[in-house]
Amino acid sequence: MMRNRTKPALIMILAFLLLAGCASGAQDQNTQAASATGDNPSQQTGTEVKAGGTLNVGYPTQPVTLDAHVSSNTAVKDISREIYEQLVTLDKDAQVIPLLAESYEISEDKLSYTFHLRQGVKFHNGKLLQAEDVVASLNRWIKLSSHGKANFVGAEAKETDPSTVVLQLKTPFLLTLQLLADPIPAAAIYPKEVVDEADDKGIKSYIGTGPFQLEEWKQDQYIHLKKYDDYAARTEPSNGAGGKKEALVDDLYFRFVTDESTRLAGITSGEYDIALNISVDNEEQIAGNPELQTFLSPGGMIGYFYNSNDGLFKNVKLRQAVNAIQNADDILTSAFRDPQFYVKTSSLVLPEYPNWYSEAGKEAYSQANADKAKQLLQEAGYNGEEIKIFTTRDYVDQYNVAVVLQQELESIGIKVKLDVYDWPTLQEKLGTGTGWDIYPMSYAFRPTFYQYSFWGGGAGLLKSEKLNELLQGIRTSESVEAARPLIDELQQFVWTEVPFSQIGHTKQVTALSKNISGFQNILGPIFWNTTNNK
Repeated sequence: MMRNRTKPALIMILAFLLLAGCASGAQDQNTQAASATGDNPSQQTGTEVKAGGTLNVGYPTQPVTLDAHVSSNTAVKDISREIYEQLVTLDKDAQVIPLLAESYEISEDKLSYTFHLRQGVKFHNGKLLQAEDVVASLNRWIKLSSHGKANFVGAEAKETDPSTVVLQLKTPFLLTLQLLADPIPAAAIYPKEVVDEADDKGIKSYIGTGPFQLEEWKQDQYIHLKKYDDYAARTEPSNGAGGKKEALVDDLYFRFVTDESTRLAGITSGEYDIALNISVDNEEQIAGNPELQTFLSPGGMIGYFYNSNDGLFKNVKLRQAVNAIQNADDILTSAFRDPQFYVKTSSLVLPEYPNWYSEAGKEAYSQANADKAKQLLQEAGYNGEEIKIFTTRDYVDQYNVAVVLQQELESIGIKVKLDVYDWPTLQEKLGTGTGWDIYPMSYAFRPTFYQYSFWGGGAGLLKSEKLNELLQGIRTSESVEAARPLIDELQQFVWTEVPFSQIGHTKQVTALSKNISGFQNILGPIFWNTTNNK
């Protein structure tokens, strides 16, 4: 999924500016250490936890809808996951665990997934959750969501009895449960009547089983969620996005503030209790304020992508030449200032996810080898043609990457032009697949690399039968263990064929009032189990 101007989880990566200096003692004191999923709840010390009250969140964009099936917009995900729930979800280690399902079974042929529903779960309209609701919701999600259309063609959910649903697949799919647990686009369970009255543009009523229910949506100002008093929580301890969930505040407001400086002023003055999308330079201001605390969580993968279908970079030797001169340390430091805000790795997945982490091909990562790059340029037949790097200042991290890349390429004799556009124009131009050679881009954090959207061979990106074979092999593997050789082979493919050059992974910065505790980030912020002791 390419970054979208209206996708705040992706915007989390946008404003990491180049600044000199190291973290101060105050930063260390007020910064919550990041974990793989950002699951470590923020801690408040010295004050008794207070239930009730209001949580005001300074949020950068308004969602286009609250229909979790039809949109991959991060704002939709961040807000709708408080309202709706799925059959399964992800724990703190991104492993699948039951949520609305009490349990599930997988047939030996991997074609049938049987879900036994929890009893006593109520929708916000008071109706008890039944199998008919799950069947209607899953079949709509299969029909309309990007996950469903890409991976569940021919699949169908059927009711066995009022408490049991079977998802029947046409072909085995290794990541079936992972995608059912993915919050974007979520396989949210709606009441059957909500599905029945919906059209393909969206549902007309926003009713779920989550700990919060929709109270009011005031366009361009705020969305107000209210604690759902009849919420049926699981009894297990809280674990990532699963286990026991509680609305510990009575009212949750997402207040839409597009300007970061305004969000920063709001969290500083106390108008907001949480402010999302804080840039690295402003993180110093947050960390130095004793009334605030910083929360770090995984941001996503960043790299630069080659036009492998049109122009000079159809030649793999040229892609390998540019990759050979890459110095990841220089780029990451320029874009993200301090190692606490990035992870330097050749793997598409963070080391905390060993099932998908791979060091295959790592010798081709961050080589900073000018001699090798020049030799590859010669083998590619490069003759001084101008290379166009497309970028935007709307996402400063991308712009900083582009500037450093330009300097690296010029150092080995490549003629480079930097074309800078606003974000919508950049998207439009990249979408044509012509006229550009390289662009830096960030992609939201994913626990498996299969879920990155760039494998689809979008405009200008590499199309390869070998790549398709590897992805299909992973898809149809019986287990992650069985897929392991293919995972390594695909990672090696990336560093040999170089459809893109990965630079590393980034961190997100969230500002919290010192009164906040329990806040987590599991593929995005979650606000249940969060208290405001103000």
